Amino acid sequence: MKRFLVALVFAILAIAGTQVSAKAATIDLHDVTDTTHFGFGGAVGIGLPATVISDDIKFTLSAAGTVSGKIENFDVHFGPFTLFGISGFTATFLGNPLTLLPDGSFSIAGLVAAGDYLIHISGITSGFFGGAYYAEVTAATPIPGALLLFVTAIGGIAGFTRLRRRGSAEA
Repeated sequence: MKRFLVALVFAILAIAGTQVSAKAATIDLHDVTDTTHFGFGGAVGIGLPATVISDDIKFTLSAAGTVSGKIENFDVHFGPFTLFGISGFTATFLGNPLTLLPDGSFSIAGLVAAGDYLIHISGITSGFFGGAYYAEVTAATPIPGALLLFVTAIGGIAGFTRLRRRGSAEA
């Protein structure tokens, strides 16, 4: 509900300014490694004719990680009327379609290397006030396997030392 209200405020502010078409816009979320960043996009304006949306969500990974997030199309209906909406709403990553779950969440399979990336958003506005979407991306850096081996090795040495002291105390 909070995200919906934020999107509604965003849309009202955009409408109050002027009719804006965000086609071919780039939204930069910056470095998302171990943090979550979000942004809004779409095309809004009172009575705006259907507008093609072709936006890029740019983000950077400073270290390899697992990427996930949420890309949500804000469909707002008032009875039979669509106030905000994007038909044909799709997202792609490296040219491959992202599978968006019903709540808009996604997860990119496998470890993604450090670097700059784009998620491409496309669709056509279908609401009286246009269309709006919310994008959120986060990347979690996994714990390296070497660190787990190091921790278990230290635990093993500590356990061995304890057994050795216990054995010398009994003798």
